[in-house]
Amino acid sequence: MKNLSLETVATLILVTPLAGFALNARPLQPNEHQSNLPGITTIEAPPAGFNAITASDEELAYHGFPPRPNENTEPEAYANWVRAMNASKTRIVPQLEQTTTVHRPARPEQDANPTGVGNKVPLPDPHDNNLVTSNMSGYFVQSGATSYGSNSFYYIVSNFVVPVAQQAGCTGSWAYASEWSGIDGFGSSDVLQAGIDFDAYCSGGIRASYYAAWYEWYPLGEVLISGFPVAPGDDIFVEVWHTSPTQGYVYLVNNNTKQAVELGFTASPGHPLVGNSAEWIVEDPGVLINFGMIPFWHAVAYTESGIQFCSTSGTEIDEVILPTIIHPTPLGSCSFVDVY
Repeated sequence: MKNLSLETVATLILVTPLAGFALNARPLQPNEHQSNLPGITTIEAPPAGFNAITASDEELAYHGFPPRPNENTEPEAYANWVRAMNASKTRIVPQLEQTTTVHRPARPEQDANPTGVGNKVPLPDPHDNNLVTSNMSGYFVQSGATSYGSNSFYYIVSNFVVPVAQQAGCTGSWAYASEWSGIDGFGSSDVLQAGIDFDAYCSGGIRASYYAAWYEWYPLGEVLISGFPVAPGDDIFVEVWHTSPTQGYVYLVNNNTKQAVELGFTASPGHPLVGNSAEWIVEDPGVLINFGMIPFWHAVAYTESGIQFCSTSGTEIDEVILPTIIHPTPLGSCSFVDVY
């Protein structure tokens, strides 16, 4: 991994690598193996001839496939899931790298000024849930859960296109950006999330770019997933789910290269999942990456009781213009609202 510069300190916080890292104490399945990092597991590819589309829910879980949307009530989400499962031709054995990069929960910025003129913007009214944040653009929904239970978000899905990483100017070093989907983070101390980094370097006449897939269960740092291909223009499917407040999973598919990866991991001690929010985010620490519009589609989140939130066949997240106001969709709504 490239070295992080001091420019990221204002928006990325540092933690001691593996600090408080929770080892996976549950019994492993015969086809489940520890990765090169303690406490993180991966499930081997299913046997030849296994059909994820016709398999039972129990068979899907055993072989590491993500939860399946309801074919009858959510045909669009189901069709997108089928496309990703059919694209899962090769399941990679990942090499993982623990980093100190953190994608923290969104926090209100008291001195935020979206228009660039006039007085400071007040903190958001807790009743309307609008949020001013310093480095994110995107969408979020809230389930109403105050503790882990039937109202908690169970899984979140999205597809997005990997943008071209390039700096708007030339900083003389690296500039960083990410796109991800996650559960929790608005009013909770954890975020269970996965996505990609698209970073750009510019110094003098030298330009370079860096792309990588990752997962994170904040406050533990981002874990890079080596071996999973990421390139500009790739259509990436991401599903994040959990089986308990301390056991999480991610499944990523590159629909272009027909490769997939599955990982299981545990929460940081003292930071179990609540499931109170779900979000689809583009994150830019300093408006240094010039990515324009990033399309997300088939973005959907489900609660433990099966209630669906925020599904759409296609939307775009604007380039981050900081600070950004994120407006939530009303509870029960399945349409996105604009981000300004």
